[in-house]
Amino acid sequence: MELLSSRERLLRVFRREPTDRMPVRIWGIDPMFPSSQTSWQPLYEMAEEYSLDVIRNWHPTAEEQDPPLVKYHTERIESDKPDMWLSRTVMETPAGELIQTYYSPKSGHPGRVRKYYIETVEDAKKWLSIPVAQPGVRTDSYFELLRKTGDSAILMVGIGEAMYTVQALMGSETFGFWLMEERELLRELIDQAYQRIANLTKHYLAQDVGDCYGWVGPELCIPPLSSPRDFREFVFDYDKRIIDLIHDAGKLVWIHCHGDMGPVLEDFVEMGVDCLNPIEPPPVGSLTLAEAKEQIAGRMSLDGGVQDGDFYTLEPDEMVRVVEETVEMGKPGGCFILCPTSSPGTVPVLSDKAVANYRAFVETGMRLANYD
Repeated sequence: MELLSSRERLLRVFRREPTDRMPVRIWGIDPMFPSSQTSWQPLYEMAEEYSLDVIRNWHPTAEEQDPPLVKYHTERIESDKPDMWLSRTVMETPAGELIQTYYSPKSGHPGRVRKYYIETVEDAKKWLSIPVAQPGVRTDSYFELLRKTGDSAILMVGIGEAMYTVQALMGSETFGFWLMEERELLRELIDQAYQRIANLTKHYLAQDVGDCYGWVGPELCIPPLSSPRDFREFVFDYDKRIIDLIHDAGKLVWIHCHGDMGPVLEDFVEMGVDCLNPIEPPPVGSLTLAEAKEQIAGRMSLDGGVQDGDFYTLEPDEMVRVVEETVEMGKPGGCFILCPTSSPGTVPVLSDKAVANYRAFVETGMRLANYD
């Protein structure tokens, strides 16, 4: 087969069609949009040197977005932890204020929520008072990005996920309790989040935006926190309707879901997902990549396979072996993109060892990528 462009190669993988080689990418690394994090520079250079495949994300610019439905006010407040900043954000809903506080490590590591917006039934009712409006988001920047991109990447439109929208407002502890104690209210919240996402998706599709649509979040409603029944009710039933909208418009779907896919892999296939990311190997998941591929039998493509933590703990020769084993499991029969299970953003600064492991990942993946 003749050499394909990155866009055509990825589209064919999403559609489960033959390709010239296995796509290889580093999630979060797009040479068109380099990060200000200088330790990532070698990764951008690798992406260009080896012509790595790119899933390029598009979001409307600030000027293109609709005015916010509610006002937010954020201020830094006194922290009880010397190594953390603490911020307080007030959301002004029609029914009253909701408040979240957030820890941000001074080291630059990822932060965490201290207090969530929704902690009580009263809080939930306040959030439900926010109106559902028809979107008027402009998309001029998408078509400008499409012109600049050409065939060098696939363009993905990032949208929300209904369950994840609600879970992010209350955190896993409240979400877990409400699965038992406030199930109807939880469904009402997710219904409203879904309607906003569906309206926006229809708006984008009407303007023929995107090669594919992608979202994150289903991992917050899988075992062990939630049951397979919860996943079907609060993820499957909502996400499948969004997927059907996207497919009806001739577009494709990529979903990101960490964790153990064993209990829910068939659900993603039944939903109609075109490409599932990141497929984490044991011990994080219960399925090896080979077992996952055997189970789905060409009904869905997979993206990932190399655990993010390995880039920080392994030696480069060990990374070579991991990539070789991953390719041996994922490459046969196609329908596979070799990729880390996360972006490099899990640490504030990449170490020399991590950069060396990324190089080992790229060089090994590209050495083994061609289909004979």
